[in-house]
Amino acid sequence: MVRPALESTIGDWIMSFEGLELSILGPAFIAGLLILATHVPLGQEVLKRGIIFIDLAIAQIAGLGVIAAYRFGWDTHGWEVQLAAVSSALIAATILSQLEKRYQQFQEALIGVTFILAATASILLLADNPRGGESLKDLLVGQILWITWDQLLPTLLMTGFILLIWYNLRQKLNHLGFYLLFALAVTSSVQLVGVYLVFASLIIPA
Repeated sequence: MVRPALESTIGDWIMSFEGLELSILGPAFIAGLLILATHVPLGQEVLKRGIIFIDLAIAQIAGLGVIAAYRFGWDTHGWEVQLAAVSSALIAATILSQLEKRYQQFQEALIGVTFILAATASILLLADNPRGGESLKDLLVGQILWITWDQLLPTLLMTGFILLIWYNLRQKLNHLGFYLLFALAVTSSVQLVGVYLVFASLIIPA
């Protein structure tokens, strides 16, 4: 009785593996590697600086930029949406950098407030959108299994640029420079894997 049951279980596993599509898992796997390549070293720096929740705040603000771009009717994968996301994240990074200089003892609280304000603004912008709940869920949890090979090219270029700066000019990066580089890394990944996976990939390995 045990042997037929075991053979049946093994057969089910084999069928399951045969059903896995490389076209689905391949881009998702490569996207994960690209994101970890930048997030692990940056996450270590985040822990060292004691600004653990900055990634959540900047990721949420980058997402807010994407949502705002949708409101203008811009194409989901168009350059306008990317520009809105990057601009939002860079502005947020600049503001948070200045706040840390002036109010370092309240930095984590200010980051938390920034995250809440960005999340609230996102909800308000999506309030009259019939697919607002779906869009908000996509922003938070991402759509990693629906990533295509074409979407990976900009991420690959951004990853190469960030790693080049980090490993060659890290000692020369000032306070603001780190924040801006961090904002670029988070913005390039949040649209692929969502806010939660961005936070997890930055903090858990580090």
